[in-house]
Amino acid sequence: MWFGISIIVFIVCTGGLVYSMLNQMPLFRFEKNQYGAIQVAEYIMRGQRGQYMGEGYIASCLFTIIGLCYLYLANVDRLVASKNQQRVAVIVMIVTLFILQKILLSIYKIKSPWYNPGFAPPDYYLRGSLARDQGNNI
Repeated sequence: MWFGISIIVFIVCTGGLVYSMLNQMPLFRFEKNQYGAIQVAEYIMRGQRGQYMGEGYIASCLFTIIGLCYLYLANVDRLVASKNQQRVAVIVMIVTLFILQKILLSIYKIKSPWYNPGFAPPDYYLRGSLARDQGNNI
C-alpha cells in the first residue's frame, strides 16, 4: 500500500506539478485539423525552457517504469521460481529496458537537439599516436 502511494507521489512531484500550476501550462498543444476536430499537435515542447503538463507526466511515468523494471531485474531470482522462467524474465526485462530507454533518449533529443553522442570520435579528430598532438598533452 505504502509503496503504491509513494510511487504515485513520486510521479506527481517529479512530473512538474508546481511548474505547470505556476505557469498555467496546457496539457499538450492542441490544434484543429482540416475537419474542425481538435487533436494533439505536439506532445513534447521543443527546447529546455518550458514543458507541457502532460509532457512532465509522460517523462515521470517513464522514469518510474524504468526504475521498477530495474528493481524487478534485480529481484528476479526471488520473484520467479524456475530457472528457465528466470532466463526468459531477464531477457524480457533487458529488451523492455532497452526499448524504454530508447524512448527516453528520443524524448531527450527532442528537448535538446544538440545532444548527439557517439562511440567514434568526430571526423576532424586526428587519429594516431601521441606524437600527433591534438592539443591535449603538455
